[in-house]
Amino acid sequence: LVRKVDFTFEDGSTGRIFLVTKVNYMVSEALVSALLVVMVVVLVVTSILLTWWLRRGFFRPLKELKVAMKNIAAGDFDTPLSTTDEKGEVKDLYDNFELMRKRLKSNAEEKELAERTSRELISNISHDLKTPITSIKGYVEGIMDGVADSPEKTNKYIRTIYNKANDMDLLINELTVY
Repeated sequence: LVRKVDFTFEDGSTGRIFLVTKVNYMVSEALVSALLVVMVVVLVVTSILLTWWLRRGFFRPLKELKVAMKNIAAGDFDTPLSTTDEKGEVKDLYDNFELMRKRLKSNAEEKELAERTSRELISNISHDLKTPITSIKGYVEGIMDGVADSPEKTNKYIRTIYNKANDMDLLINELTVY
């Protein structure tokens, strides 16, 4: 460190002194300690702010996504993922997740409707097939028990059995179409 000092002698003449000092002698231990404390405080504050920012901007959204994925895995497609205070890539991720959730919900509802329709169809077909079978069984039992004691009655019973068998054949053909 070089410093120029101008001064005046007692007789009125002027003089000039150049003071040359090594800097390392001017830095005191107190200044080094103070700088070290300031650096540690700055590092601690920076790490706290960085941790808070990462938690708020990265870990919290990931945690919310994890909970939403568990809900979907459990079959809950009705709980939306809130995107009100998110922005940037996290908002895009949330929006895409919401789109996926809505599509999965729609697919689940369609599947449930198809299963319900299928059950109703099978129930209706079962009922429609049981009706002619019951008639056929009744007429066959009538023939076996001797209720159809005349050839005309027996012929009528056999014709009814034949018609009911044809009705079953039509129902089975319709079933094949379905």
